[in-house]
Amino acid sequence: MFKVRIKFEKNEYSAYISHLDLMNTLQRSLVRAKLPVRYTEGFNPHIYLSILVPLSTGYQSQCELADFDLTTDTLPEDLAHRLNGVLPHGLRVLEVGQASRPVNQIAFCGYEVHYSSPWDASIPALFEGEVKILKHSKRGDREVVLGDYVRSLEFFPEREGFCCRCVLKAGDDPLNPSYITDILRFHDKIEREDRPLYVRQSILDGEGKDFFQIGKGK
Repeated sequence: MFKVRIKFEKNEYSAYISHLDLMNTLQRSLVRAKLPVRYTEGFNPHIYLSILVPLSTGYQSQCELADFDLTTDTLPEDLAHRLNGVLPHGLRVLEVGQASRPVNQIAFCGYEVHYSSPWDASIPALFEGEVKILKHSKRGDREVVLGDYVRSLEFFPEREGFCCRCVLKAGDDPLNPSYITDILRFHDKIEREDRPLYVRQSILDGEGKDFFQIGKGK
């Protein structure tokens, strides 16, 4: 058995595929690609498949990660090509490796958030010092310090609007970049009709290193 980890992008209309539909899409694509995938046992067998850090619906990504098992002991050299031949538009496998690194070593995710509102040079100052937010979770709402969840945060102007580039905490208590948007809206720094474009750029370990690259050994 070979444990596979793929890195794939999720762009354009595919960003609006829900987590459950994405799971179903990947499972169907593995079958259509005629890969020797491993199934669960029992009355209703299904493919062993997990998406490591599920993404909010509507967000794009350059670094989605998914794991599945093959019944063979080796990794087909054309696996990415075969999957890309059957995946729908907006989903594309970028790299393939072995799922050798435990998921609990994922510590941060990097994002770019693009806003169409005009750039305001006073924006970075809003995030200086001890900024408190009301963080929502299944266990209820609680007030936290934003800086405890942020590894890095920067803003810069673009040709049309501006961008926020940030690295935020992942794992058991992650921070969604929408909290940064909430702060900007509260201070009237983005227009009401501004619909930010969220793009995940990286999934990192506790040292800020690329989780996939370090664990991709074949």
